[in-house]
Amino acid sequence: MKFNLTIILWIILSPSFLSAQPINGNSASAKQITITLMPNPVKGNKVIAKFEGLLSQLYLVRVLDNAGNLVATEKFNSSTSTNFKMIELKRIIKGYGRLQLLNESGKVLAQTKFLCAD
Repeated sequence: MKFNLTIILWIILSPSFLSAQPINGNSASAKQITITLMPNPVKGNKVIAKFEGLLSQLYLVRVLDNAGNLVATEKFNSSTSTNFKMIELKRIIKGYGRLQLLNESGKVLAQTKFLCAD
């Protein structure tokens, strides 16, 4: 079975490929949550996260380094579907990191990887 190289490159390089993916397998019935990080690649120990598609409830943001060590956590109540949060990392990450959005019971709702430039 042959694949068109253009289609493969489009899938790999598509901006949506790098966006946060819902964790639950049934995204048709769940509201799509997107996470955008600024700047990306991250420089220094602060990152701004934009969360879209949220419900009015308590959320936990968790940042992990490439080895899975916890680098930052922050709780916030969402009253609107879009929220911006500045997250201060406890230490500078080398390489890749992962930002996860969890509900108040600890279930990961969405996550995204990011690169650290430092």
